[in-house]
Amino acid sequence: MIGHGCAHATIERSAQQEGHISTDSGTDTQSRIIGGIAIAGCLIAIAMDMIGLGLTERVGMVRDTISDLAANSQNTVVDEIADVGLYSFVAAVLATTYGLLRWRIDRLDWKIGSALLVVVAICVTLIAGYEAYTTGDGPVIHYRLVYVLGIAFPLTVLLTAGQFWEINRKLGIALYAGGLAWAILGPALFFVPTAWDGLYERALAGMKLLWFITMGVMIWDDPDIVRQVSEDQRD
Repeated sequence: MIGHGCAHATIERSAQQEGHISTDSGTDTQSRIIGGIAIAGCLIAIAMDMIGLGLTERVGMVRDTISDLAANSQNTVVDEIADVGLYSFVAAVLATTYGLLRWRIDRLDWKIGSALLVVVAICVTLIAGYEAYTTGDGPVIHYRLVYVLGIAFPLTVLLTAGQFWEINRKLGIALYAGGLAWAILGPALFFVPTAWDGLYERALAGMKLLWFITMGVMIWDDPDIVRQVSEDQRD
């Protein structure tokens, strides 16, 4: 029995050192909180955009972008609603960042991809805050932030997809495909006619939110917790 216990402990230590994530599911209170914030932040962002659009005739879903909804020098209720949505998304991004880095994955691509989410959060925060003081004409800083966002997000998806491939091959393929699709479709936004760019941007945003919701679910389930906390200690 002693020999068996020592062997089991050795195997567990080896698994931890390899940085391999378990395919089994387990969770704890902190995982549920972090994953819940990520999911809720995305859902609130969607709800705020829909509510804001419903309360104004100034901005249309098809012809105007999300930034147009948030940008108004008059600081109306609609603008505040839009800002709540953007900041809720920032909370989702930060929760996802912490949730992924919390997994003990010893892969450089994983660490870089997860860390790039901080760049995404900074860009969205600056876009929301800066737009609050503009008329929607789109100062240069806005477009520069959009460019950075358009690079950082697909890189995050592609760099972290390899580890999810190890968990679930179908999920890994879907993430690789989604990352490539966003990398291609994102820059095309600047060539979409202004009469349709709002709808196109919201479609891109929907793809982005789908990824974050997926990450929220993964963090909630936290397969890595299987080897972090013993079963009898899980909540």
